[in-house]
This record gives sequence, structure tokens and C-alpha cells, in this order.
Amino acid sequence: MRKFNLLLASLTIGCSIIGQQLVSISSLATYSASIIQQSLSGTWNTSNMDINPVKSYKVTYNTTDAQGNPTVASGAVYIPNLTNCDYAPITAYDHGTEFIRNNVPSRNDYVGQGLYFSTTGYITVMPDYLGLGDHPGIHLYQHSETEATATLDLVRAVRQYLDTATNELKDNGQFFITGYSQGGHAAMATNKYIEDNSLQNEFDVIACAPMSGAFDQTGAQFDLIFDGDSSYYAPSFLPYVLGSYQEAYGNIYQNFTDIYDASHAASIEIFLNGGNKTFTQWNTMLGLNYYDFMVDTVLENMLADVNRDSHRINVALRANNLYDWVPQNPIKMLYCGSDSLVSPQNSINTLDTMLTLGATEVEALNLLQSGDHNSCFVPATTYTLTWFDSLAVKCLNYASVEAKENNDISLYPNPVRKVLTIKGVNLKENTITIYSSIGQIFNLKVKLSNKIEVSELPVGVYFLSIANNNGEVIQRLKFIKQ
Repeated sequence: MRKFNLLLASLTIGCSIIGQQLVSISSLATYSASIIQQSLSGTWNTSNMDINPVKSYKVTYNTTDAQGNPTVASGAVYIPNLTNCDYAPITAYDHGTEFIRNNVPSRNDYVGQGLYFSTTGYITVMPDYLGLGDHPGIHLYQHSETEATATLDLVRAVRQYLDTATNELKDNGQFFITGYSQGGHAAMATNKYIEDNSLQNEFDVIACAPMSGAFDQTGAQFDLIFDGDSSYYAPSFLPYVLGSYQEAYGNIYQNFTDIYDASHAASIEIFLNGGNKTFTQWNTMLGLNYYDFMVDTVLENMLADVNRDSHRINVALRANNLYDWVPQNPIKMLYCGSDSLVSPQNSINTLDTMLTLGATEVEALNLLQSGDHNSCFVPATTYTLTWFDSLAVKCLNYASVEAKENNDISLYPNPVRKVLTIKGVNLKENTITIYSSIGQIFNLKVKLSNKIEVSELPVGVYFLSIANNNGEVIQRLKFIKQ
């Protein structure tokens, strides 16, 4: 088991800046190391993996719907049992397209992904998304905002559980994001939402690996689906995404017959509302030619909107594009060159646009030129875990991060912009060390009255260690630099 001696940002991130997210948590399963080894070895190469037991839980939690109203959703968390370890990073794994409401993490689906990312030392959170699992209504498919809020509010709920739970790992502050297919879109949406809403102090994103996602819906993915031959081997995606955007925006159609042929409209409505038909059943019902189930003029008007920015459907698609922003943390988009379900151009176009806008830590990697959407999954997840492992601080124990409790020592203001004051300790008789969330040490001078100039520190979460003249740590405190 790897050990790290960094006196880093491994104190649990507090939840005081948000509301109560956790509603309930209940056990799903317990997996021994031997069962995990057997389960994973059929899909991944586990020869170099450090396999540890894992427990999974169903989580219900407070979040918001597409209109910002309070609602309750569900998901799962996988927590490893690590010997002599008390702190671990969190990985958010966003799952792929599901047409059946109950084929989700909270119902013991996606177990392989949960175990794969957890068994080596990650607390893995897996949202069901809105409209799946416990959440009622039509699934908000490819809707970037609720994909993000469903993910982040689940992380908040899990943190609240870990803060009070006994005999469970604590969050060390590092946050990783990944997901495949729809989950690739959701992972990218989550990273973007964090930056758009200035949540970096709460979610310290170390790395994001969106895999085979449709980031460019009005460009690369649109061109793949509407390529001139009126066919696409997954036609069910079209009514699924339109049902989602009708639920979110309310202006796609008033009646199903407004956009669907009369011979299909009733079936599409039943399938959408039911949430119990498979991908194959959807495609059998629809047929491969989307002109057979959609009103011709609707498609013709969509296609006539050459800039894809005025027709109501194109406007909704454009609102959920994720290619035109500048990430501040490392992102690697992973795809395969022969994917005919989610166009490889999604990742290529996104990379080109981000670089043009000034991004510096973004890559798009073609992992297997001959790989399709199914065969790309294993190399993509394998690469992701290896990359995350190269950045993660795992398996910290209390002895390396905890100090004697001293409630008389405090920091203010917190958050801080310029000058941080330490109250309750004489720094002439003690020394301080400041660490970033990845263990980088900053040597800052203490002024009179225990004041420290921190204006030159980058924005982020930091940890201050106070030691006496004997080198004994007497307190560690967290502060946020704005």
C-alpha cells in the first residue's frame, strides 16, 4: 500500500458553505478483495492493481431540477477499506445512456465501474441523474446543468456522511471527474459548472477525463446524426434528448404530434414516460430512418438553420454544448477513431476550440483508431485510472495529518484575500508551514501581531501547520485564499 508523508490538504473539506444535501444512506453490498479480483478481471487487466475490499451504499440527497426548484435524487457511493488509511480522494464517475429507470448505480448497476475506481483507493460517487433512480419524471438526458448539479450535490451529500461516520474514510480534498458516453458529457459539464460558478475552493479538481462524450452537439454530433442519408443506428437518442429539453425548457413541443409522425407519437410518449424500455426496444419501435417517425417539416427547418442557432431545437442543443470554454485544471478527452455512435470530432473540435481560446492543459487522445463506442470503454477507463493514480494522494492516516486539538487557535478572516491573522498562539515560540491542496510548500513570513501576507498565493484551499520548538505539530488549520 502506498503511503505519503505530505502534510497536505487532507483535512476533510467542510460543508458549512452549502445546505444539508444528505437525505439518507443505506448499504447496498460489501465486496471482498477476492470477489473484486474475480469481478474485475473479466474486463480489465488487474495484475498491477492494489485490490482492497469495498462497501457500496445507496444515497438519496437534495438537489435542484432544471428550473432550480428543490428536489430529491439518488446515486451510489463506493468506499474502499484501506489498511492504515484514513483519508482518500473522491472520484465522480458519471454513467452512460440508460433508457430504463432502474438500471442505475443506486440499484446496484454499474458495479464494475464503482469497484474499478474504488478498490485501489478512491471514494467513488456515481449519480443516477434526474429522471432516473428515485427521481420522478422524464430523464434529463444530455442536459448539462442538471448532470453537473446531480453530480456535485451527491458529492456534497457523501462528504456530509463521511464527516460524521465512524470507521469510514474521510475526504482528503482532491477531486477527480470522469465518465463514459453520456457520462463523458456529464463529466465535462460538471467541470465546467465548477468553474462557471466559482466553486474551485469547494471542489479542487485535480484532473478530469471525459470519455467518448458528445461535447459539440450542434457541430460534430449533429453532423454525424444528420449526415444526409436519414439514418443513424441509434435513432432513440433523438426523441430521448428532445424529451429532455422539453422537460427542461418547455418550448420544444406542446404535443408529441407537433414533432412526431402520428403513427409513432403515442408510442414515443409511452416509452418516454414509462422509463422501462430497452435501447433495442426503442430502436425497433422507431426504425432507423428518422424521417419515418418525425414530422418532415420539423427536420427540414432544423437543417435549414445553417448556423444552428435559431430553430428552437438547435437552440436547446447549443445551450448544452461544452466545447467553448477554458478549463483551469488538466482535462484529457479520451476517444476511439472508429466510434460511429459519438463522433470522434466531438473531442477534436473541443480541443481545437479550447486551445484557440487559450487553454493550456487540455488534450484529446485517440486511444484506439479501430475502436468503436463499445470497444473504447476498456482502454479509456484503464488510461483514466492510470492517469488519476499519477496525480492522486492516497492512503493517508491520521498520524500524518492530525494534530492535538487546540480550540483556542484560529485563523481569520477565512476566506482571506490579503492578510491572514493567527489567533491564540505565540509564533515567536512556534513555526508555521503552509501547504497547498497537492502538498506544495509555501514559505511566508509572519509579521507583527501574528499576521501573514497571503495576497501572492494563488486562489485555492490551503493548510497551515503550527509546530513548537521541538518540532511537535500542535495544530493544523484550513483556510481559503480568494
